[in-house]
Amino acid sequence: MKSNRLRVAAVLVGDIQRMPDMRVKYGAFFDALDRRFDLVDIHDANLRGPARYWNALWTFNPSVAVWKEHFFKNVPAFKSRSLRTMAYLKTLKSRADVILQIGALLNSGCGKDCLPLVIYTDNTTRITSRRPEGGRLALSQQETERWVEHERNLYQGASHIAVRASLVRDSLINDYGVDAKRLSVIGGGVNFSPLPEPVSRSSNSPPTVLFIGEGFHRKGGDLLLRAFAQARLHVPQARLCIVTRGPIPMGYSMENVEVCPPSWDREEIAAHYRRADVFVLPSRLETWGDVLLEAMAFGLPCVGVRGQAMEDIIQHESTGLLVDQSQTNDLAGALIRLLSQPAMRQRMGQTARTLVESEFTWDRVVDRLEPALMAAANRPLQD
Repeated sequence: MKSNRLRVAAVLVGDIQRMPDMRVKYGAFFDALDRRFDLVDIHDANLRGPARYWNALWTFNPSVAVWKEHFFKNVPAFKSRSLRTMAYLKTLKSRADVILQIGALLNSGCGKDCLPLVIYTDNTTRITSRRPEGGRLALSQQETERWVEHERNLYQGASHIAVRASLVRDSLINDYGVDAKRLSVIGGGVNFSPLPEPVSRSSNSPPTVLFIGEGFHRKGGDLLLRAFAQARLHVPQARLCIVTRGPIPMGYSMENVEVCPPSWDREEIAAHYRRADVFVLPSRLETWGDVLLEAMAFGLPCVGVRGQAMEDIIQHESTGLLVDQSQTNDLAGALIRLLSQPAMRQRMGQTARTLVESEFTWDRVVDRLEPALMAAANRPLQD
């Protein structure tokens, strides 16, 4: 019976019911958690009322991307979210065994008298600060140090920290002093449930490259446009679909290029995957890559970059290709290989789909998370 299961109280900054982006990113994850455990609550730790408006006012920046980053990552907001959430969680103490916090925008733990805390996260501020070209560095050096100190206190107080990628695990060890024994790499799941039906693609049609990235520059859209122009010298019939909010700077060849707006409508995005033959994501900063898993679920070979979390997703020469992010010629070469070899695309796409089915469903992620939750609650693993 469900009453015998581990009781989990989840916390994240976002409304899983009312915010489409939160539902897409985490809805299937929480559904998988609820199939395995008793998910007693999903608490939205967002600021409310005057505190939210004041936070928006004093963090304002003409750049929407910088404003968004600073709105969420500032110490006063971290403290306010933490205090509000701690007060709420104390009311759940008799109904839950463990807290599962998504991300590091607050601290849901409040000392010895509180429930044990397990964190599931996909980034650290130290990773972001080392890659300013990623466009997400909104804090001054002083603000960054203050924020990192709060992150460090959060991580040190947690019973366990589960991360999506090895890149983040290494940062927690080297930048935050977290004991490797309190860390596990559990990956992430594909955000289509159920998995889409396999797609039959014609080898006689002009091949289409797909790019999905709301932040055009951070996701490397400019690098792809340059590489695609080179690739078309060898595969002139190739097409490129770019799904982005832009803007796309002037000066790039847009021949055979279609630009589409991003959407949280799952069927609209699925249609892009079905029409594509190759998926490309040459990001300047990527600490995971949900869209890679989605593309693989639709049987697409993926092209990504080395030195980032994509190395935990793309198996080079098996499910796709990895290139050096700064080398446009390497990216163009990978495109030429895949666009000119339908059999290679089909083989890699089929392998990618099989890998998603075996390793990157949310039920498999929960399998890997379960030992940490059970240990934190001092409960034995079930056979």
